[in-house]
Amino acid sequence: MTQTRRRFDSIPPPAPHLEGGEGEPLVLLHGFTDTCHAWSQVLPLLTPHHAVYAPTLPGHFGGTAFPAGEKMTIVASLDLLERQLDERGIAKAHLVGNSLGGWASLELAARGRALSVVGVCPAGGWHHGSPEDRAVIKFFRRSERMLRRSSPAILARVARSPRLRAIAMRDLVADSSRVTAADATAIFNGAAGCAVTRDALDLAASGQAFGDLGPIDCPVRILYGTRDKVVRWPTHYSRLRQILPDAEWIALEGMGHLPMWEQPDLLARRILEVTAPASL
Repeated sequence: MTQTRRRFDSIPPPAPHLEGGEGEPLVLLHGFTDTCHAWSQVLPLLTPHHAVYAPTLPGHFGGTAFPAGEKMTIVASLDLLERQLDERGIAKAHLVGNSLGGWASLELAARGRALSVVGVCPAGGWHHGSPEDRAVIKFFRRSERMLRRSSPAILARVARSPRLRAIAMRDLVADSSRVTAADATAIFNGAAGCAVTRDALDLAASGQAFGDLGPIDCPVRILYGTRDKVVRWPTHYSRLRQILPDAEWIALEGMGHLPMWEQPDLLARRILEVTAPASL
């Protein structure tokens, strides 16, 4: 299994979040090459309403490792995630996922693990071999090469500078003003420390990453950023709209691929409208 070299070795991976009130369990799943730190601004807005569990995905920086010699697959990732849920006594939960985590949430729902699903700019909604498919793979391959070639000093400089942060994050967020130096460092560190980047991209290129979904018997809401440059509306959602005919689709006006960094209050409200309407 190929592992990208980490850049900020003195910074430990973020620990999974497990906290909250007496409400129904809610699980937050981040996107590809990210970590559970992605939810740091949204988490305090959700914990008054739910017992929230936000893990780092298997093979990602700080997440459960795949067994030696085993390559990353979506099925294997979901199997490891289900074991984590079982260990915490979570039979069913409200599932909220961004990008790859959005697809994982839908897959878990098809396995009967969801009370509801909110997909935030979810992956997997395009057709294999389409221009959209190739564009997503190209974006992550380019990002991986740039990160690998950047020295720790350069990455630290980018993280400290608001102007350079905005340039580095321009494909992921429409407005980077809420992304602090510490947040940027966590994002860079997560991407550099992801052990499954190349395996996952090879899987996607082969057409084996995102299969068909089984029946989903819970409410599904899809949130898409109107300025998302990674998963663009509507072209990147053509397949997902076919396989989720009953889903609710809501635009996040002016937001990019990681809206949790842009308007966490609005994102939390859109989530709670589905998961805890009585508490609003």
